[in-house]
Amino acid sequence: MELSDALTITFLGLAVVFFGLLLTAALIYSFAVIPRLLNLRSTGIEGTPAPPTQGPPVSGEILSIITTVLEIERRLYHADPGGRLTINRRKEVSKS
Repeated sequence: MELSDALTITFLGLAVVFFGLLLTAALIYSFAVIPRLLNLRSTGIEGTPAPPTQGPPVSGEILSIITTVLEIERRLYHADPGGRLTINRRKEVSKS
């Protein structure tokens, strides 16, 4: 094998690898771009979104109860304070 053949094979191999890396980067980038485009398209078809409706303000007593329940759930199930809190509602079977 001559030097020119070896260099040709080397550069073609490098080109294939970098082309694959560029395709992979484009695929990863499309994961973020495609949902945005679909969201813009869907909002354009429907027109302007309806303004969010708000109910009456929640009293301080209700807020303190909700905060207490969430804190108890966090302590019982060792939830990560920065993570998402999911409360599972289990149906208990009564043994009569």
